[in-house]
Amino acid sequence: MFDPKKYWENRLATHYDLIGVGDISLGYHYNKWSYSVTRKILKRLFKKYVNATNNGANVLDIGPGTGFVVEIWQSLGNNVTGVDISATAVKNLSAKFPSGAFMEFDIGSGKLPVDDNRFDCVSAASVLYHIVDDSAFSQALDNIYRVLKPGGYFIFSDNFIHDRVYNITHQKCRTLSEYENALKSKGFDIVDRVPNYVLMNDPVDANTKFYPRIWSLLTRLSRKSKVLDAIIWPVLYPVELFLTANMKESPAQEFMICRAKK
Repeated sequence: MFDPKKYWENRLATHYDLIGVGDISLGYHYNKWSYSVTRKILKRLFKKYVNATNNGANVLDIGPGTGFVVEIWQSLGNNVTGVDISATAVKNLSAKFPSGAFMEFDIGSGKLPVDDNRFDCVSAASVLYHIVDDSAFSQALDNIYRVLKPGGYFIFSDNFIHDRVYNITHQKCRTLSEYENALKSKGFDIVDRVPNYVLMNDPVDANTKFYPRIWSLLTRLSRKSKVLDAIIWPVLYPVELFLTANMKESPAQEFMICRAKK
């Protein structure tokens, strides 16, 4: 049986860096540049939905790992609380971000020890598909809804697949319809859904062979040579920014923005 706490403790103890929290099968340059894409998108979303009307918002980041999202929130002047399943992550985050508050807790294991209606926004970047147990997933959504203020936003990423099953030991990619039904049943309105990646992530929701072939070629070349790895991803970076800004839907990971109806 999959033990998520043990899995993440072992993984982060070995790789407490962007590779450890990102795609562990690819190298430094891929993870650096793919996270650079995500940084641009999250900063835009946080400004639009949270900081356009609220300076110094109280926010909760689920699964902060190495603090990538925490850094974005703090750069915009927000007060950050982080909840992570890994003791290694909490220890390092507390040292790196002394103005933040971090706790070790499995968001799907029970009631989160946080007051109701406390946060203006909850974020969860590349986290929810790691909750493979459906009852734990439901509990996580209950926790998120409860701690959000009325009208607060939940901003998170997943693959939102349409008609494929994509499950591995530590990931369960739920369908778009499953997400829509689950979120609405918990009291959320879905506000928007935008691409996080188009070419720089596994296109698990592609309905043609084009995107999987491109991804296969890019990753094969990246693994083949450190020189190619150092060239491919920064060259692709501006292309990815253009695609994510202009496409309505992606064959790869996307961000969903929800609002708590209370």
